[in-house]
Amino acid sequence: MIDYIKYTIDGVTYSLTNNGDNTWSREETAPSVAGNYLLTLIISENGIVTGINSSNDMYETYLNVIMEAERVTHLEKYVPDFMAETKQFKTIFDIENETLDDLYFQIEKIKSDAFITTASNDAIVRLEDFMSIKGLGTLEQRKSYLISMLQKGNKLNENSIKNITNAITGSNCIVTFFGSDESGNPVPGYGLLRVQVLSPDNSKDYRYEDIFRALKPLVPGHIKLLVIKYFSVWADVKNNFADWSTVASMNDWESVKSYIPPQ
Repeated sequence: MIDYIKYTIDGVTYSLTNNGDNTWSREETAPSVAGNYLLTLIISENGIVTGINSSNDMYETYLNVIMEAERVTHLEKYVPDFMAETKQFKTIFDIENETLDDLYFQIEKIKSDAFITTASNDAIVRLEDFMSIKGLGTLEQRKSYLISMLQKGNKLNENSIKNITNAITGSNCIVTFFGSDESGNPVPGYGLLRVQVLSPDNSKDYRYEDIFRALKPLVPGHIKLLVIKYFSVWADVKNNFADWSTVASMNDWESVKSYIPPQ
């Protein structure tokens, strides 16, 4: 049995509690979730707590449970009390309330699916299939990659490279082109396009490799592409130094802060 469902909207968490009789209690201040595919639901079922998002097959089921508790349409409010309390009319109202709420939900879903950032998993799959793209990563990562595809256009230039990088990571980058015999070229003998990705938005979960994946089809065959993670996290320091004494051997704290992991 589902004990409760929790979900967060605009930084506020709301709960839906099972009353034990196939009905649910909902917080009165909670906004509607109809058509909302950006939620992460926290489900407690028989004491086992699980977090799911819209890429999970059960997402729609739990979303419908929440919607059932937050019924939008109440036709009985528009008729005299004696009609609303009549058994036959009450049955009709219950059925039509659900039908109209489902219609409202479908309208909201169509509106959400019209934009990549709010689209459902099914809509993203359809778009990926249309563009012959293999979806990789979480739903949000796949959305970022699709947005980057729309940013690049048909020409490769500094602006398009920066737009692609920003769409995927939420950050900027440094773009440098080296001639085959140019001094400082990391790959002598070849033309090279180097993209140094600056520290990204830490609140965004992204696939770094999608930057290379998005740029590669635009780069001429005789030019090598090098996408560099031009920042580091503590995991990079941990993985690339034997111990803390090795880290301490660096000149100063700024050297540690600006450390770039091997590519």
